[in-house]
Amino acid sequence: MNSMLGYCNGYQYPTSDNGTVRPVAFGSSTGGAGPLPVITTLLADPINVVSTAIETAGMRDVTNLLIFTSIISLPLGISVTLNFQITRTNSDGSTIKVGPTYTFSTLATALESESFAFQLADSNLRPDNYTYSVEICTNSIIDITPGLTVNNATLSIIGFND
Repeated sequence: MNSMLGYCNGYQYPTSDNGTVRPVAFGSSTGGAGPLPVITTLLADPINVVSTAIETAGMRDVTNLLIFTSIISLPLGISVTLNFQITRTNSDGSTIKVGPTYTFSTLATALESESFAFQLADSNLRPDNYTYSVEICTNSIIDITPGLTVNNATLSIIGFND
C-alpha cells in the first residue's frame, strides 16, 4: 500500500479500518418557509428555508455538490424578488457564506406556483461534518400582496473525493 495514501499537505485524512478511503457521502433534508408577509425593508435576519448535514470522514479532498429544488407559491398580484444564499457551518461552529446569491423574481398576474432550483459545487474541503443552509437573504422584497410560500424545498448533498 502507498504510504502516502490518506495524506495531503501534511494532513492525515481518516481512512476506514481496512485502509480504504470512503468514496462518497450523501445527505438530504426538506423544509420550506411562509406564508411570508409583505417585506419592503431589510430583514433583521435571513429566513432559513432548509438545512442538511453531511459527514465526510474517511474521504479526502472533498467536493460537496449541493442541489436545491423548491416550489414557490405566489398569490395574485404579488411582486417579488427573493435572494437566496447558502451558508456552511463546520464542526467547530464557524459559519461562512459559500457560492453566489441566487435570485427568483416575478410579478404574478394569477394565482400560480413556479419551480426554482440551483446547484453549487463546494470544493477543496477537508473531511469534516458540514451543515449547509439555504436562506432567504435580508435584501429580499415581497411587495403588494402577502402570502408567498416556499414549498417542498429539498437540499441534497453528494460528497465525493476530488
